[in-house]
Amino acid sequence: MRAAQVKQYNKSNITVEMVDIDKPAIGAHDVLIKVSAAGVNPLDNMISRGEIKMIVPYKLPIVAGNEVVGVVEEIGDRVSKFKVNDRVFARLPLNRIGAFAEYVAVDEDALAIVPEYLSDVEAAAVPLTALTIMQALDVMEAESGKT
Repeated sequence: MRAAQVKQYNKSNITVEMVDIDKPAIGAHDVLIKVSAAGVNPLDNMISRGEIKMIVPYKLPIVAGNEVVGVVEEIGDRVSKFKVNDRVFARLPLNRIGAFAEYVAVDEDALAIVPEYLSDVEAAAVPLTALTIMQALDVMEAESGKT
């Protein structure tokens, strides 16, 4: 399969290289997704520049990309929340990024069904934005009915 890999950190020139690699294998709780869209956000740039390697020390080369949309192609033996042909999206766990590829394997707990009213491109922009909003509401200790 084709994938965009970061082969080295570079603070002044973000570079990914298109490579041919094996399709990812899935575990018992994993879902194999045929990628239809991937979000690009500042986190991807930070990873490529090596700015978060103290937090998550990625072993290079690594397939880039944190937000993914696609169709379930295969499920692991213990997957119970999804079935083949479901349209799903996710902000991939930091230890299993790889949205900039034809396929990605993801634990079912990181996935959600894409609402029908969103296109794949629109859905690819949702996961990290939604996580940021949820974290902000948590930090603010937001409560229903209060401003």
